[in-house]
Amino acid sequence: MKILFLTRVHPPVAGGLENQSYNLIKYFKKINKETFTIINKKGKKNLPFFIPYSFFKALYIIKKNKITHMHLSDGVLAFEGCLIKKLTGVKTAITIHGLDITYKNKIYQKIIPKSINELDKIICVSNNTKEICIKKGISKNKISVIHNGVNSNEFILKNSKEKLREKISSKINVNLHNKKILLTSGRLVERKGVKWFINSVMTKLNNEYIYLISGDGEDKTNIEKAIKKNNLNNKIFLLGKVDFETLKLLYNSSDLFIMPNISVKDNIEGFGIVAIEAGSCGLPVITSGIEGIKDAIINNKTGWVVGEKNTKEFIKKIKNKKLNKKTIKKIIKEKFEWKTISKKYLETIK
Repeated sequence: MKILFLTRVHPPVAGGLENQSYNLIKYFKKINKETFTIINKKGKKNLPFFIPYSFFKALYIIKKNKITHMHLSDGVLAFEGCLIKKLTGVKTAITIHGLDITYKNKIYQKIIPKSINELDKIICVSNNTKEICIKKGISKNKISVIHNGVNSNEFILKNSKEKLREKISSKINVNLHNKKILLTSGRLVERKGVKWFINSVMTKLNNEYIYLISGDGEDKTNIEKAIKKNNLNNKIFLLGKVDFETLKLLYNSSDLFIMPNISVKDNIEGFGIVAIEAGSCGLPVITSGIEGIKDAIINNKTGWVVGEKNTKEFIKKIKNKKLNKKTIKKIIKEKFEWKTISKKYLETIK
């Protein structure tokens, strides 16, 4: 199979979509030698230049190399992909994540869902995203669900939890001795539910619990106000954006990973890749049972799915539940490894 992978999202820009494109391309090339790429590595600011460039570049590559299949990284490329398909006849697949189908813009909503439906295969990262696509008029017969993945070996650290805690304590300047560490990592936006968790759950936990929050975003000020209002400066710590090595330390030295997401109109969580990153370190996850994040948890095995804004359930799971670390790691490796996910993609695209 000769396949062209067209993506507008890719490292060095950081993010879940970028991470997915990087790993799919990496494993596509290992599994399928005749894989060609057109990649935007300069982020959103480069899109006005990348879209026309990639359109003509794709026509050239398809003709020159007799490409049989094309894969588009996300919904933003659907209209361009639709035109390329009509001009070349190449079989075209696309991955839909969540926000790329719900983006609130009248022109976007008139064009993109129709363009997606003109393509041959639609791969959704979660069952929730699939349901949204169907509601938008996209044929369910074209849709497959393939979850995002993780390179689990990249997150494993060999030192004991005590030694790792000493390292992270010194790095973030917080005393973690004899504490139970709750961790949240990701963009600080309203839908992540961090402010709700502080107001509704952290206020009811004793000083045995420390809550570490890594990441940055538009909701940071509201979160800081919630910490101050509840006088929780001694048990909640905002770490800001952290590098990969620090993130690994946090995953491997914490007791529970918290995803207290709340529903925000037209702003959904497509999957929740941090849940499987945490799981690859054997860290159990407690998450709200909404949107695509449900698919990232094997309930009662890699973590627990609880009701949205259900304070009692969150507290109950935090205080009383334990899971086997080795079992969590094994499940994540079997179900979500990027190598396995990439094979599923190639089988679906054919």
